[in-house]
Amino acid sequence: MKITHPDIPEPALDAHSRDLLLRVGELTTAVAPDTLTPSMRRQISRAANALLVPADAVPIGRKDISIDLPQRSLPARLYRPGADTASTTAADVLLVFFHGGGWVVGDLETHDNACAFLTQHLGCSVLSVEYRKAPEHPFPAPCDDAVDAYAWAACRLAAWGCRRIAVAGDSAGAHLAAHAMFANPGVPTAAALLFYPVADMDFDNTSHARTSGGPGLTSAGMVWYWAQLLGSAQPVNDSRAVLMRQQWQRCPPPTVVSLAWHDPLYDEGAAYAGLLQAAGADVRVLEARDMAHGFLRQCRINTAARGHVEGVADALLDCLAADRD
Repeated sequence: MKITHPDIPEPALDAHSRDLLLRVGELTTAVAPDTLTPSMRRQISRAANALLVPADAVPIGRKDISIDLPQRSLPARLYRPGADTASTTAADVLLVFFHGGGWVVGDLETHDNACAFLTQHLGCSVLSVEYRKAPEHPFPAPCDDAVDAYAWAACRLAAWGCRRIAVAGDSAGAHLAAHAMFANPGVPTAAALLFYPVADMDFDNTSHARTSGGPGLTSAGMVWYWAQLLGSAQPVNDSRAVLMRQQWQRCPPPTVVSLAWHDPLYDEGAAYAGLLQAAGADVRVLEARDMAHGFLRQCRINTAARGHVEGVADALLDCLAADRD
């Protein structure tokens, strides 16, 4: 699918978002980019997370649990909405969330505030899953974890007072979420929410050319993340790695795709939305034209980012309301 870009003035990046991205970038300036190891990037990710944590806490319940799978156990965190939740449309829904971080960095803590925000705004339970990371656990380990964890959660809905299941993620986590719903045909996914998904290995497109140097995620950064995930594997035609290779034999679930204009992944996210739509899905694409990659994690401290995340969450609620009718 060829993505066309409107011939309009370049939208400006939100000033607060730009400031946050620059402050995060300062954490890496003392180290040459080509010498950053996965361990160093994880340390930087944790330090950057401190810049995104608000002073106040969302009044919800949290419980750390373990997803016990064959030969492995995955940490997870179950969120429950508080009494003052904004909506009851999704009260019977468990939203399984996979965090971003290029399959290398990120964990339950880096996305704790984002998951808490979604829990309270959607009024549903959220299960955040920490999957195995590359390069210590290369492809297809993260993909296998997503598929198995999603199926595991689907078998436990009643125990958590839920009847329906949905899936979500951001960036590499959105890639895993999309693979989990594709590879689990027996799980009746009510809806999916994908923030700026990694969907292809094609760097020859307009959005990579436009924002290859950032701010935030860069094209060189994506090359590095892909290399960590794949190692010596070359699964260019494997839909587990490349979402654009999916061939749906059933109608995909209703899906909300959130795109950031100042993001190298804009085009592939839009292309994947087109693939789902061509397969028969009800797809809603929301563009954050003043945002860069990663704005979900800014939703508690950046008013503009919060507005976009609320809009995306509301679109998911519309999908869930239609599924309930």
